[in-house]
Amino acid sequence: MKWGIALRLGALLASFSVFAAVLAGYYAFDSSRDRLQGRAERSLMDTTQVLARHMQAGFGSVARDTAFLAKAAAVEQDLDHLTELFQAGVVAHPAYLQIRFISAQDHGLELVRVDRKGETTTVAAAEDLQEKAHFPFVFEALALAPGQVYVSEFGINHEGVADAETVPVFSMASPVVSGGRVRGVVVVRLSAAEFLDNFDGSLPSPYGFYLSNRWGDFLVHPDAKQTFGFDRGQRILVQDSFAPTAALISGAQPSAVFSQPGTADNEALVYSFVRMPFGRDDEGRFMVVGLSQPLAAVQGEVLDLGRSIFKILLVLSGVGVLLAAWVSRVVTQPLQTMVNAAQAFSQGRPHGALPLDRNDEVGELARSFHDMEQQISRQMTELNASRDAMAHLAHHDPLTALPNRRMFEQRLAQVLELSRRSGRSCALLFVDLDDFKAINDTRGHAVGDEVLQAVARTITGAVRQVDTVARLAGDEFTVLCENVDTEEAALQIAAKLEQAFEAPLSIDGQPFPVRASIGVSLFPRDAQDAHTLMASADAAMYRIKQSRRQRV
Repeated sequence: MKWGIALRLGALLASFSVFAAVLAGYYAFDSSRDRLQGRAERSLMDTTQVLARHMQAGFGSVARDTAFLAKAAAVEQDLDHLTELFQAGVVAHPAYLQIRFISAQDHGLELVRVDRKGETTTVAAAEDLQEKAHFPFVFEALALAPGQVYVSEFGINHEGVADAETVPVFSMASPVVSGGRVRGVVVVRLSAAEFLDNFDGSLPSPYGFYLSNRWGDFLVHPDAKQTFGFDRGQRILVQDSFAPTAALISGAQPSAVFSQPGTADNEALVYSFVRMPFGRDDEGRFMVVGLSQPLAAVQGEVLDLGRSIFKILLVLSGVGVLLAAWVSRVVTQPLQTMVNAAQAFSQGRPHGALPLDRNDEVGELARSFHDMEQQISRQMTELNASRDAMAHLAHHDPLTALPNRRMFEQRLAQVLELSRRSGRSCALLFVDLDDFKAINDTRGHAVGDEVLQAVARTITGAVRQVDTVARLAGDEFTVLCENVDTEEAALQIAAKLEQAFEAPLSIDGQPFPVRASIGVSLFPRDAQDAHTLMASADAAMYRIKQSRRQRV
């Protein structure tokens, strides 16, 4: 009788059946703990999402109050009546520190200012009213449409009022429009602590509450020393403390739930963070809201069960070691060879020889694995080649091998974001060939394609290596230039490109004169977004093309 692997496994399974109950108990404990932790994590995530929705509702309530006061200021001519309305608003809302009506004239002079002083309100005298036109909550709100509300970032109050407290605040403002004319803005300043107490104050004590702005700076943290670090000249970021939240800051994920092991000073905790939209929908701003809960509270229910099972496992561990040694010697050695080979193959590493010459089931498995390995290797080689080709075609123009419109728009969005952060300008050049249609009509599309390829080489050779050259469609090309701080620098790049077209192109070894019209636009001088920047460069190109036609 052949002592095959089936007979060996049968004997092993018969031996291990004695311990089935113990193993079932262990796996029951392990799975119960995992399920309980998963349920607790889902519950914590649900709580965090509910908290975020309540906070959004709170922001919406303040925004509605601000818009209502702005409408009241638009129709109320008597400033005394308006002052009484502002006082009522401050009294009714403990989080409101100040309500002001600021004129659009006289450098943003305050017309009415009501301040909270403890439990009372005070009205600023005429000589105490100040000019506020230079503050964002004034000039940003003046640019809004009637009924829209500007929301500031959370920060420490440093506005300059002599008796103002240096406490965390944020402001909402809405334009006052009367008779089609913007008369000013109504600004509501809120205490961030009072406002947030409406939401995190009701959380049970085991919960920890976290809040960060869109850059990751902590605004709320169980350790108050971690908050508003930017006001003290340092950046204390949520993504540095909790790495999984980096995906929320970048927008890659809307939420994250995870746990961190405990240390000598801190207990293990479960964390849940969600990305909460903040401000107007067209701004794309957000905050990150988070909660934490002790992991011990989650797993405490299964500790007693774990202790009982652990005692049983200690009694049977000796027998288990002996059986494990026998299994390792009789069965697992050839199987381990197969496992090591499978792991090495999955990681692209070479592996040792397989037991191909065995006559039992292990030999059959080894030969089958060897055949499968050969087939997978061939298929992966073909798949990788196809994937690389498809990825290149999806982002490049097949005729010129330049980036296509899709890839260029992605690159343009990245460069504009970098430009906003660094404060350095960038330039967009729009290149269009003159009378290219005539070339196609008279010389044929084959010659037209060669002209486009030569133009692509000419543009690429004329601009800087760091610049991005793309073909949008037809005879339209673009050049994206980073770190172009002045208009003169952009014009120098355009002049160099025009000079490159002064010499005829080489088509099949023959000179072929081609002229191009080049339009230039600068960010942020000419546009604030990608679409407008491209439209500005396109318009500049057409003006140049039109001026040439008029000269002709």
